[in-house]
Amino acid sequence: MEPRQELRDVAPDDAAALRKQDRKFVVALGRGLSILEALAAGETWLASGTLAARVGLPRPTVSRLLQSLVQDGYVHYSERRRQYRLGLGVVALGQTATGASGAAQLVQPYLRYLADTFNVHASLAGRDRLDAVQIEVCHSTTTLMTLQLDVGSRIPLAGTATGHALLATLPEEELELLYGHLSRRHAKHWHEIRARIEEARAEHAARGYTTSRHGWMTDINGVAAALPRDRDGAVLALSCGAPARHLPRAKMEVIGQELKRISAEIAAGLADS
Repeated sequence: MEPRQELRDVAPDDAAALRKQDRKFVVALGRGLSILEALAAGETWLASGTLAARVGLPRPTVSRLLQSLVQDGYVHYSERRRQYRLGLGVVALGQTATGASGAAQLVQPYLRYLADTFNVHASLAGRDRLDAVQIEVCHSTTTLMTLQLDVGSRIPLAGTATGHALLATLPEEELELLYGHLSRRHAKHWHEIRARIEEARAEHAARGYTTSRHGWMTDINGVAAALPRDRDGAVLALSCGAPARHLPRAKMEVIGQELKRISAEIAAGLADS
């Protein structure tokens, strides 16, 4: 029997196609969630017409869904702007989701240590479809040269140390499923990108961490290590990044060893909890 394809494992366009094929899928709920995703993906404020275009739904349908989301506190409407943004109800859900992870509770002191010791942006990240999402972050307090990434920020899986670490420990079956969707997202350069991912997975297997130079952005270097899967099967990664001139290869190697050590300590802490 072929493995069931989880919606969280696929790109938005592919997920939409799967939803239409799933008899158990609740259309109205899915449409409401697509609106929340659109509000989370870009500018703070969006008009209903813009949202309708982004989610591919008629404007009257989007307006009705927005009214319900506003009433429930998941979306906020500004009379002055005549636009919408995410509401505090979504913030509460997000805090509950991240707080449910034992790793997220343990990781903050380590992130602060990494950020201030090495003058980098340090984070705990997880995967949502084809992106790595920042779950916990710490910016260096001693330098302004840090990445503009905060909780909820997304970066690509492919081409980033964080993304490669999240892919590093996946079983082959799950990895091949993701490769199918990544190949469509990065069709023009897929062969080169896949080779880089495989190199990163080999590096992680050999050294316990992986590095990326001038990957996600041409002037950004990064180093990351996957955490062992928790009891619920979540895959998370610790990562550090900075402008390339502030994160040379030698420094990346030192940080990589620290990430490997910290990952082991967090795993031990989770095992004892």
